[in-house]
Amino acid sequence: MNYASIVLVIVSLCALGLGFQAWRLTSSRSVFLNTLVGSGGLLFAAYLSSVPGRGEAAYVIPFMVAMLFAGGGFGALWRSRKESILRLPSTLLLTVAAASLYASFAAYST
Repeated sequence: MNYASIVLVIVSLCALGLGFQAWRLTSSRSVFLNTLVGSGGLLFAAYLSSVPGRGEAAYVIPFMVAMLFAGGGFGALWRSRKESILRLPSTLLLTVAAASLYASFAAYST
């Protein structure tokens, strides 16, 4: 296992944990679905980065997951101006987006 696959597995587990926490706070079906798809995509990217010759897609998938969580996080942040209870879920989603973006850069650099 190389550095990128280890980072991708760790970020996948963090995305799963923080995403489920955001889902518990909001009870939103889309947050639940984004969490499952994002974590699975990050695990698939970890697999692709560990297979020799197949690592070219390993940095695109975490970037797409980062954009998925960033969209939900910025949407919740925008709504938190009127509903202050959404500030913590938006912070959690944006944290997952930042971690996925870091994993994308780690996969690209190797």
